[in-house]
Amino acid sequence: MRRSDVAGGKHLTVLALLLAGTVARATCLPGESSLTSPGDSATVDSLREVARRRQLPDSVRFQTLRALSDALFAQDEPEARRIGEQAVQLARHRRDWPRVADGLYQLVVNCERAADYVAAMQYSQEGVGVARVHQLPDEWRFTQCMGLVSVDTKDVTGGLKYMRQAYQQQGAVGNVPPRERGGLLLNLANTFLVMQRYDSVLHYATRALPYMQRAKDARGLGYVYQFRGEVYAMIQPQTRVTLDSAATNMNRALRIMQRHGFRPQTASSALALARVYRLQGQPAVSQRMAELALILARELKMPDYEADALANLAWAHADQGRMRRSFDLDNRAQHLRDSLFNGDKAQALAQLQVRYDVKLLTEQKRAAEFEQRSQRAQLHSLWLLLGGLTTTIGVGSWLYWRLRRQKALLAVANQANCRSVAEKEVLLQEIHHRVKNNLQLVSGLLGWQASTLPEPALVAALTASRDRIQSMAMVHEFLYQADNLAEVRMDQYLRELLDSLKIALATSEQNIELSMDLAPVIMSPKEASTVGLVVNEMVTNAYKHAFQGLAQGHLHVSFASRPTGFQLTISDDGAGMPAQDAPAKAHSLGMQLVRTLTKQLKAKLSVTRSFPTGTRMEVTRE
Repeated sequence: MRRSDVAGGKHLTVLALLLAGTVARATCLPGESSLTSPGDSATVDSLREVARRRQLPDSVRFQTLRALSDALFAQDEPEARRIGEQAVQLARHRRDWPRVADGLYQLVVNCERAADYVAAMQYSQEGVGVARVHQLPDEWRFTQCMGLVSVDTKDVTGGLKYMRQAYQQQGAVGNVPPRERGGLLLNLANTFLVMQRYDSVLHYATRALPYMQRAKDARGLGYVYQFRGEVYAMIQPQTRVTLDSAATNMNRALRIMQRHGFRPQTASSALALARVYRLQGQPAVSQRMAELALILARELKMPDYEADALANLAWAHADQGRMRRSFDLDNRAQHLRDSLFNGDKAQALAQLQVRYDVKLLTEQKRAAEFEQRSQRAQLHSLWLLLGGLTTTIGVGSWLYWRLRRQKALLAVANQANCRSVAEKEVLLQEIHHRVKNNLQLVSGLLGWQASTLPEPALVAALTASRDRIQSMAMVHEFLYQADNLAEVRMDQYLRELLDSLKIALATSEQNIELSMDLAPVIMSPKEASTVGLVVNEMVTNAYKHAFQGLAQGHLHVSFASRPTGFQLTISDDGAGMPAQDAPAKAHSLGMQLVRTLTKQLKAKLSVTRSFPTGTRMEVTRE
């Protein structure tokens, strides 16, 4: 069972990506012409019959082809795209540019629905060109869809750039329906949620609220409250006020989604509420929310939601003292996640390839524009030199042909390299996933064994070993979910590790405040794991020994960068370390481990007393 699931950090990113696709479908659909219900065979047959008529006005033929393409996408995507392109060509022939834009926009939406992101990006770029050349008010819609495709293919920075550009373009257009204005604001909020920039999420989600109320868009209103609840749940440090605000907003989202029959969104809201109620110390309510999410996930055949619901149920039962039931549910969740991961390896490879193809498409477009400019400049020069430079033109043409041939060969080699890199990334991610699962299994076995032992000393030793294994497992969890498998961002890793330790070590008898000041330092996985073990030992030691006999206290952890290294500082205002426990004389396993790990990091350890009370421990590598 992952403590990160309880804190909510990792799952919220996944939830944001799921919401990105749903918001895209809620805001990218054509407004005036909701054409047909996909998959209706009778409708498809009747539309085909109408399209075959020869004496059909062009305007009616265009609408018929659009409707037929929309209905066919669920049955035969290539045929649907071919018919949609026929509608666009018909409008081009009539020089009816607004209908050209409408036809391209419908192709973008349907390709995005079918997860054909390369085609969606291609049609979006074509739509931007048509809208820009003919000064149509639709350019922002295509730019927004380019941003959604970028977010779906994990190019979040590029997606944010497109979203901001679409926001500026939309601002220059009058008479935009409030639903579309609110939808763009929600897509901006979702992009910032993926980037974990929570102030911006709250800003744009709140701005979308009046537009969705004016449009009476229930789904949009539900997303507004869901986004706000996610942000309040992620604000650090977590307080009673922020958790109450998170629960209030998520409950509003849940009621809206339930009332209007949005079942996948209801499951998502119930899962988020289960985590918040657990953080509030309400395991029974958390259990009810997780059970609701589990029922919906099974009815809708959503195994990823089912796995999350089982994990949340396991925590709820554990909080209520039902350890056997908790252990059984956690095993079922883990088995389901493993089967999902094994079944999705090919899909993950395909998604990586799609990401490279989308980037390649963008680069090809830029290269084509550059080549067009170059060709215009060359043509101008050739006209000037045409009289006496026939030989030069022949040589230039040969060189140009050779350059084009070399460029084509280079493009083929680049595509082969992209596929090779994608395969290796998937395999390496699977290795980290397996290592994390094995460490989690060992941790679970140690916890189970500790619960059966009567000796407190043995229980404490097993618990300490379990915490050390957990800190190492978190590094591998970060790596198999990250885009860059060679780097770990220490602020994200240490924040999740410290939140996990706080949940594990806090007691109702003491009120220990834990504050953090963590810089976004990049480290290798090996060094990150070593630093995590040092932090685990120091923080565990502080919780167990620094505040003995005290009702409250404060523990501060900072991690800062140095020109060629880092500085880790852990200070408390507890009773202070006695002289006989000074590091030079300490023989505890924890301090011996800290000194050994510090030497591995090529750093220096210093322990000083704070005044009037407390201890300050520093690990510094200059």
